[in-house]
Amino acid sequence: MKRLHKRFLLATFCTLFTATLQAADVTITVNGRVVAKPCTIQTKEANVNLGDLYTRNLQQPGSASGWHNITLSLTDCPIENKYSDGNRDRFN
Repeated sequence: MKRLHKRFLLATFCTLFTATLQAADVTITVNGRVVAKPCTIQTKEANVNLGDLYTRNLQQPGSASGWHNITLSLTDCPIENKYSDGNRDRFN
C-alpha cells in the first residue's frame, strides 16, 4: 500500500511540474550590422584649414561651413567595397 501511495504522489508531482516546464511562445529579435573589411589608409597626416567659422553662421541645426577638400590615399581595399567621392552616385 505504501508503494502505491508513493507512486501516486510521484505521478502527481510529475504531472504538476510538467505544466511549468512547457515552452512559451517567445519573440527573439536579433540586431546587427554587416561591415565590410576596411581599406588601409596610407596617408599618415592630413591637415584641413577650415578658416574662420563664426558662431552666428552655425546657430541653426544643420548649419555647416563651406566645403573643404581633403585627399586620403587608400590601399588594400576589398574589391566588394564601394566608394564615393562625396557626390551622390549610382552606388549610394
